[in-house]
Amino acid sequence: MFGKLKKLYDNIKHINKSVDDYNKDSVIQSLPSVAYVNRAKKFIEAKDYDNALNILQSALDISNKDPLVYKYLGKIYEFKHEFLKACEYYEQSALLNATDKEIWLRMGMCYLYSDVLDKAIEAFEKADKVTPLNTDIYTGWGMAFMKQKKYSLAKDKFVIAAQISKYNFTAILLSAVMEMRLEEYTSAEEKLTFLVKVAPNEGSLYEYAHLKLLQNKYDEAEKYALKALDLNKLMLPAYLITGEVYSIQKDYEKTEQNYKTAEDLGLDSDLLYYEWGKSLLRLLNFEQARDKFEKALEKDKNLTEAKAALALLDAYNGIFKNLDELKEKNADNLYIQEAMGVQFMNEHNYELAIEMFKKVTDKDPSASYVNYLLAQCYIYLNRPYKTREYFDMFISQNPKYIKGLIDYAKWLINVSDFEEAQRKLKKAQRLDSDNAEVMNLLFLTHYTLVKKNICEYNIKEAILIGNKALELGKFDYLPQKQELEDILFQKYREKVD
Repeated sequence: MFGKLKKLYDNIKHINKSVDDYNKDSVIQSLPSVAYVNRAKKFIEAKDYDNALNILQSALDISNKDPLVYKYLGKIYEFKHEFLKACEYYEQSALLNATDKEIWLRMGMCYLYSDVLDKAIEAFEKADKVTPLNTDIYTGWGMAFMKQKKYSLAKDKFVIAAQISKYNFTAILLSAVMEMRLEEYTSAEEKLTFLVKVAPNEGSLYEYAHLKLLQNKYDEAEKYALKALDLNKLMLPAYLITGEVYSIQKDYEKTEQNYKTAEDLGLDSDLLYYEWGKSLLRLLNFEQARDKFEKALEKDKNLTEAKAALALLDAYNGIFKNLDELKEKNADNLYIQEAMGVQFMNEHNYELAIEMFKKVTDKDPSASYVNYLLAQCYIYLNRPYKTREYFDMFISQNPKYIKGLIDYAKWLINVSDFEEAQRKLKKAQRLDSDNAEVMNLLFLTHYTLVKKNICEYNIKEAILIGNKALELGKFDYLPQKQELEDILFQKYREKVD
């Protein structure tokens, strides 16, 4: 106690010795702590927070009832990004002076930064009572609701903030983002069109690109994402948009180059590798996708989305060991739903598999491999119209995926549609003329059609295809090829005779 009194005495003595300085620093000479606050302000402006803290702690020794001291202690900790500590002091200041026009806003923002959202909202409500219709208060208020995923309430606050100040571009941008979450795309487009004209920064350009992606306008999405990258080449979300666009457009080279650029710029993260994996999965490069998902888990071993993606890849291979654990808590995850569909297929429960797969495509039309799986289900259910529909849909989305063309052709052969099977196999041949399976099946279709309508040209073409298959080291139709050669020889003899 004696020590504390002595310190108080020394502080007062020091002020008495510095009357001139005190008079300059403080207008209200009856409150010595105000002089301390004003001195602390100078250190705060110079970002010398330690000296500012020491001065303000000295002020508390004189009086612990001055709201201004607590307010500036809060400011210092806010500047130091120790937001919860800042809130402690702001709360003390507000208890002493609840009508301070700034304190509730700062408290709300610090609680917002700390994800203490209920307290943030409470602070913004009190701020609005002290300072009605303040654009910054409504912006912060909206951000708190946004973090709570209460998008409609958040949008309302952002709209009011923008009405209060037409120059609050942040509020306009965030209200557009909320409208995108609420699928109110027309209203979002109006706001973002305005922003990219009057305030074309990386944020507005990115969100406009995002809107175009949601609207399936891929060329425009790429255009505005690239404009955002022109302003900030380190903007990872923009690379994620271009990567998604390129993979939806089935451009493997651009997709890889896009993500590799981001990686080379030091943007490697769990999010980068996860989205890279998603794009490769969309491109049906399953092993490369697995590698990226595993890298994402190396960055964040608890990344549920990457675990779900790996569970799906395992399901494609008939492995379901991790699926049961994941689906308990992540039943809404599209990869988990697709994996569950594959599991139902594996158990010959095709109707349930179809139901699960359609849930996936309803939410994500770019999940094109699901159409291949649906075609397989309808094969087993002996529903040829649906089988053809989903095979056609799949190969239109993935025209360079040879396995899809081969499997479609095999089914067409099984249902005796040899002409259509031949067309599919010729497409596959153009993609890979050295594929032995393609050449074998192509020979079979030629042979079958030749037998129905014998034509010398077609016989020769079939024999050439058979010879090509022989060169590739695997040919399953030697007797049929010999039969065609005998027919050709017979025709030659008839000509000679």
